[in-house]
This record gives sequence, C-alpha cells and structure tokens, in this order.
Amino acid sequence: MASIKIKDFFNGRFFEIPKYQRGYAWEIQNIRELFEDVVESIESNSNHYIGTIVLSKSEDDDEKFYVVDGQQRITTTTLIISALIKKLTEKDQAYYERFYLKEDERYRLTPLNRDCKFLTDLLDSKVGEPQNKSQRYLKEAYEEIKFKVEKIDDKLKFLKSVEKLEVMEFVENSEGDAIRIFQTVNDRGKPLSNMEKAKSLLIYFSNRYLNKKLDNQINDCFSDIFEIYDDIKHLGEDLNVTLIKNKEFNEDNLMRYHFVSYSDENYDPTASYVLQFLKNKLTNFRNTSKTENYQEIEDFINSYTESLKSFFENCKKVIERAKTEPKYFKLFVVLNLSATLYPLIVKLESLNLLDKNLETKNYEKFTFFDLIELIEVRVYKTRATDPKADISRLVFDIDKKRPIDIQNWLLWFNGRWMSKEEFQSRMYGWIFGNRALNHIFINYCESLKKKEYKITELIAISNKNPNIEHILAQTPTFAPRALGFKNKEDFIDYEHNLGNLTILERSLNSSIQNKSAIDKVDAYGKSTFIMTKMIGSEIDTKKTFTKAELNERTKLIAEYCMERWWC
Repeated sequence: MASIKIKDFFNGRFFEIPKYQRGYAWEIQNIRELFEDVVESIESNSNHYIGTIVLSKSEDDDEKFYVVDGQQRITTTTLIISALIKKLTEKDQAYYERFYLKEDERYRLTPLNRDCKFLTDLLDSKVGEPQNKSQRYLKEAYEEIKFKVEKIDDKLKFLKSVEKLEVMEFVENSEGDAIRIFQTVNDRGKPLSNMEKAKSLLIYFSNRYLNKKLDNQINDCFSDIFEIYDDIKHLGEDLNVTLIKNKEFNEDNLMRYHFVSYSDENYDPTASYVLQFLKNKLTNFRNTSKTENYQEIEDFINSYTESLKSFFENCKKVIERAKTEPKYFKLFVVLNLSATLYPLIVKLESLNLLDKNLETKNYEKFTFFDLIELIEVRVYKTRATDPKADISRLVFDIDKKRPIDIQNWLLWFNGRWMSKEEFQSRMYGWIFGNRALNHIFINYCESLKKKEYKITELIAISNKNPNIEHILAQTPTFAPRALGFKNKEDFIDYEHNLGNLTILERSLNSSIQNKSAIDKVDAYGKSTFIMTKMIGSEIDTKKTFTKAELNERTKLIAEYCMERWWC
C-alpha cells in the first residue's frame, strides 16, 4: 500500500479491466467533482488525493496490471488526459500520448471486451453510437470532458496538475488477494453495491477455505451477471419501464427479487439483508464443517451463483419481449408491473409457462401471462394492495409445483384479494386514481377498433404521455342540475366514475383543462384514441353530456372490464 502520483502510477504500465468488473458507470457529477479536485490542487498549489486503486499483477507480463478496484477513476483520468493532449503542441502530444495513452499501438488501458473498441475510438476522437449502458456513460463523460477542457486556458499546466493527483495504491500478486483488499477499501466514486460486496465475499471464502478453487468461476459468473444487469437497465431506459429506469434501481433490486426464489427466510428482504444472509450461511458452514475440504461452502457457492445468474438471464429474456410483443410492452411499460410480481414472472419465464394455456375448463384460451396481467390489474392496481408474503411463498416453491397447481394457486390468489363481486363494484364506483386506467383504456380502444395496437403504435402512444381526462371537469363551470344532477354534491359522487373519464394525449389535455364538455370536442377529435374521438362525436351530436349519458357510459366500460379481466 502506498500513496502515488498519477504520473508515477501510469509510468511504464498497462492496465486491463478484468471481465468480472462492472462497466463504466461514472455520471457527469462524478466528472465535475474530479475536475474540481484538479482546480483545487492548482489553486492551493498542493497535491490532492482522489481515492484508492487496487491492482493485481499479471503472471505473464511484468508491465500489465489488472484493475480490481478503481476502473472508474482510471478510465476518467485517461479520458481527461486524452482530451488535454489533443490541445497540446505536436511535440508535447507525441510525448504524453506515448506515456499515458498508447505505446506502439498498444493502449495503456484496455477496458471490458464489450466496451474496448468504443473507448479506444473515443481516445482517437471517433464517437460511436452507444450499444449499452456503460458505453452511453462513456460517451457522456467524453462530451463533458471536452466541454471542460475547452474552457481551460493553459492546457499543459492543467495536465501537469492532473499528473500530481495522488491515489492510494494496493498491488497484490493474485486477483483473489486483490479482491479481498477491494472488499475492505472505501471507494470514492460510486459506493459499492451489495451485489459487488456479495461477489467479494464469495471470492474471499473461495480464496480462504477452498484454496481458490472457485475464484475464476465466481468471477466469470458475476462478470456475466453485471453485463446482463447493464442490458436490463438499458432495456428499461429505452422502453421507458418506470420501475427499471428509476435512478434508484440497480442490481441490488434484482438480487432482492431473486432472494425470494432462493430462500424462504424473508419475503421482503433488503439488499443488505441478502448480503448478511450469505455471510451467515458461509460462516456457519465454516464453523460446522467436519472436514478440511469445506464441501458445504463449495456446494452453497455453486448453488447460489448458478441460481442468481439464471434469474438475471430470465429477467432479461422476459423484459426483452416488451421490445417486440405488444402485450409485454403493455404489461411492463403501460401497466408498470409491480416489483413484487417480478420474481414470479421471471420464474414463470424460466419454466416456459408464460405462453402456456391454462387447463381449467372455460379458461383454456387464457395463458399464465394473462393471469399475471389480470392479478396486476385487479389486485395490485385496482385494490392497490401488495400481498408480498403470499407471492413469495409461491415463488420459493414454484419449481416443485405442477403447472395446474401454479394455475390454481394464482386463481385462488386473485379471488382471495379481489373477488369478482368486489371488482365489479369498483368498476362502477370512484375509480379515478386507479393506476391501471391507462392500460384499461388502451385495451378498451383496441376492443372498439377490433384490432390490437402494433408495437410501434404503443411506443408512439407511450411517448405522448397520455393522461386520464375528466369529461365533465373537476372544477365545473356548469350548473349541475342542468345536466341531470341533483346538486353539486350529487355531481361529486359521479365525477370520478368510468363514464366521466377518458384517455387523452398530455398536450391536448393541457390545452382544454376546465372547459365545458362542448368546448372540448375539437381537442377530443384530434386524439388518436378512438374512445375519446367517439365521446367527442357524441357530445357534438347531442350538444351536451348529462348524468344519464355518464351512467350509460360507465355501464358499457365496466361490462367490458368484467369480461376482459375475467375471473
């Protein structure tokens, strides 16, 4: 362990990011903070410490080091130095490029295989189109660094200040030893996720008690898992899946979802709980092992890593279906499938059951996917409850159950938490605020057209951010009695019913606000939603929209809902 200046750190070395590492993940704010460190060191005329880096030596190349921890910092520093070098004189460019970027066409920094060419292209001023999350971050970092460098008056002076930045360096002879150090080091940029800590924990037990037997296997497994997670995050952001695109969503969420399929100890675990579970299990196996080979530790690590990787793979597979299959797009994007149901749908995907037809009489035309959607609409959105314990118990035992048993359990669950009678009652009552309404109305439009939306049409609809619109405004300017209501209180009893609601593009919705129903007709006519066009045409024909018409419309839509979400 030693404090070392960036100039000495790079001197004569070549760095490689091991494949089990995460992709590049620094955001613009991290870039700005690093620039502020350099500016502070210039202003105070002092050296500045920017964090820790853990390296392991290559066994076959004295100049090559694997970056076990610190790749974000090394990669960002390399991008900054590259941008500065491009602004220097030709003579200085040749010297600094050889020292920091590449020597005889060999790059000083080699990132993960999937990002290698993208980064080297950036270092050569070739900006490609990102194909994954880490490449998108790399491009954003490159562009932010270019903006910053353009504003620097003395580029060479700034570069020399970068050279004086200090890191705390740990260099170990083996990756296993380096990973053990990494587990205890406080990383300055992005805090370690519990998933990363879990990987380090498993490596530690393999390294310490299994004579490094599973080190490579664990590294390979987590390399795949982190890459799959990046793909899932990228999918969620591209498709606009609210749960996944959320800034707070990371691999720890998926580790939690997986846990309920792996253990029945906790039906709502935090990521830190999962990490502690792993520590407790491994420690217990160590303490109770009757032999020196610690077979229980080996079996547990194999079981957990295989199960975790399979869960991530199937999660990606099922979300990918939203790219091409309209019903999956509606489930994940429009309806926004609840987090509690992710373990269930992933397990059904792994068992190849989602597209399997049900076996019960009168339900043969429906599939397991339809059951998931039905439960989401009725239980999670309409009743707005979240029976996590029930779902977790099913998910934990699901591999042992026959399809007919899973089907019957899901039908029982739906009836337990939202009976047919209760669902019907809710469809006729106050429904505004039900988070399934966009999904309900989009499906209702398909019913009216007798044609399902194509995936391209659904994407276009999603991009228009449709809102739920009150036909008779919530702050009415009309006299309630003129439209068949007894008084204002009577209108309030009906204002949030299905019959007074429709779906409308946000831009159109904001243009009509509290206008009368008659004055909304033109905006309704411009909508792409057939149910909204139809009500606009009816209002234009009758020149009014009364309580009786509202109730009749409620009846029509409610009956559709009872048939569409069927049991």
